[in-house]
Amino acid sequence: MAFIKEPYSESRVEMISEFLKKEASIGNSKDYEIKIDELKVVSRNNNPDRFYEYEEFVLPESRNITIIIHDKSHTSTKYILLLQKEVPNGEELYGIEKNLHIKMQHEKSKWAYNQLQRDYTDLKQQLKECEDYCNQLKDKNHELEVEKGKSSGKLTETVLGLAGTYFANNPDALGRIPIIGNILAGGMHKTLSGTDRVNCSCAEAPKEFTGKVNEQDAIRLKKAFIPFFSPEYIEKAMEVVVLFFNDNRFIDQTKAGIEKLIAENRKKQKTAA
Repeated sequence: MAFIKEPYSESRVEMISEFLKKEASIGNSKDYEIKIDELKVVSRNNNPDRFYEYEEFVLPESRNITIIIHDKSHTSTKYILLLQKEVPNGEELYGIEKNLHIKMQHEKSKWAYNQLQRDYTDLKQQLKECEDYCNQLKDKNHELEVEKGKSSGKLTETVLGLAGTYFANNPDALGRIPIIGNILAGGMHKTLSGTDRVNCSCAEAPKEFTGKVNEQDAIRLKKAFIPFFSPEYIEKAMEVVVLFFNDNRFIDQTKAGIEKLIAENRKKQKTAA
C-alpha cells in the first residue's frame, strides 16, 4: 500500500476527485473509500459523484481525512490529509526518535507533577493563613463582645448607682411622687377597670411642663417604655426617671458620664484594632 501523509489542501482533494472522474470516463473506474478520523463516512464504491459526501461529516475538531483508492491488482494508495498539526504519539516513531519522544514525555510529566506539588504547597499555606486570620477575627469579635458587655454594664451601674445614692440619701424622695412611688412598689401590676383603661388611653398628654405628675402621666410613661426596654429593665428605667424628676441636675451629670464611657470604649477599640 502506498502511503502519503501531508497537510490538507484543496488542490490535493481536487486532484484526487478529477483522477477518479477521468478513470471512470474511460471505463477504468476505481474503488475508493473515505474516512474522517477513522470513521468511514463514504463506503467503498466506484462512483466519483459520491466523492464530496465526506464534507458533511467534517467537524471543527476533526484531525484528518483519509482517502483510500483501490486498484484491481489488490493494491491501494492511502492519502492522509491532516486538518490539524499532528502531535506524535510515540507509536509511529522508531529508534532514536522514539527514545527522545519517551524522554520528553517523561520530563513533561515530571515537570507537571512538580508544578502540582508547588501549587498544593502554596494553596496549603494560603489555607493556613486564612484559618489563622479567621481565628484572629473570632478572638477579636469575642473581645469586642466582652468589652461591649462591660461598657453596657458600666453605663447601667453608673445610672443606677446615681439613683441608688440619691434614694439612700433621700429616703422620702419617692414619697414626694406618690403616683410613681406606688407604681414602682407594684401598684402598676394591678388590673385596671375597663373605664380606667379607656380613660388612660384616651386622656391627652400635657403639652407643656407642669412639674406635677398624676396617675395617667405615670401609666403613660410606663407604657411608653414597653417598646424600648425588656420587662426586667422597665422598673429600673422608672427609677432613673424619678431620679431625674427629683433633681434635674442628674440629667447633665448622667449624660456627661455616659459620653465619657462611650469615648473611653471607642478609644479602647481603636487601640485594640
